[in-house]
Amino acid sequence: MERLAHFVRSQEAGLWETGSRSKDRSDSRRSASTRLALGEASLLLRRSTSTDGLKPGQDASFLGTSGLYRARVSVPDAMHGPLVGTACLETEALPLHRQIVEFSRRACAAGAERVRLVPLFLLAGVHVVDDIPAEVEQARQMLPSLTLEVCPHLGNHPGLKGLLRQKLQTTAIKTPIVLAHGSRRPGGNDAIYALAQALGGTAAFWTVAPSLESQVIHHMQSGVQRVAILPYFLFAGTTTDALTHLTEELAERFPKMGFHLLPPLGPSPELARLVIDLALDRVPNRGQQIPVPMQRLAFRHGIHSSSMVS
Repeated sequence: MERLAHFVRSQEAGLWETGSRSKDRSDSRRSASTRLALGEASLLLRRSTSTDGLKPGQDASFLGTSGLYRARVSVPDAMHGPLVGTACLETEALPLHRQIVEFSRRACAAGAERVRLVPLFLLAGVHVVDDIPAEVEQARQMLPSLTLEVCPHLGNHPGLKGLLRQKLQTTAIKTPIVLAHGSRRPGGNDAIYALAQALGGTAAFWTVAPSLESQVIHHMQSGVQRVAILPYFLFAGTTTDALTHLTEELAERFPKMGFHLLPPLGPSPELARLVIDLALDRVPNRGQQIPVPMQRLAFRHGIHSSSMVS
């Protein structure tokens, strides 16, 4: 999550702009200063701390001891743009409402009067619907003079579909399986089914039916010879590692079926653009076309233990 927050901060001179891109840098900095004076500060909320793909042994000291990115939340010079911090619902020493209070007090010290909270969740599950609102309400009781606003969760942004299409363009396989975590709430997976259909594929879930294995078997029985597995997860972690192993097992069990396991969304400037849209309340309508810039380098999430998996 910290890498995504870095992308959000690093885009301040461009993506935070609401006016014409033809303005010079001094105009851009003046507008950023004005936004901070008007109370623009944003806190990104996640379920737990994520090192965004850091490998074992890699330095993660920049994460600090809590969900807040402490090296960046206190910005004495308003010319650098809006404050952006991170907080986590789980795995932290402080509960989420205390993390929100700590960040908000730093934001107030820098001149902010409003903090917008962006839930970095792909599905409107129990954390988005119940847990975060309850924590925010506790924080409001401790911050009576500050406005706390909860933005729509990240999965609500229609631009995510464009990012997923961009990933699918890195493979020649035309049969995608969108794999999401899955929800047991009634109707909780409807958005995934709709997303998979819009991408020309089918949906599978990690924790509920239909499973990835059952969807692979369904495609085999339909005569499909190759499938692309598109993990609908924000960052790499234990689940995506387990998915890699599961894909290897499926490749061994079904040697006539080809598999291409794509990477999860991951932190990127394109994803940061969507986060900023939510923070600035400028999410386009569902029917509006959203341009997604193509990355200069396409990469593949390879599994090397099986020749049937690319």
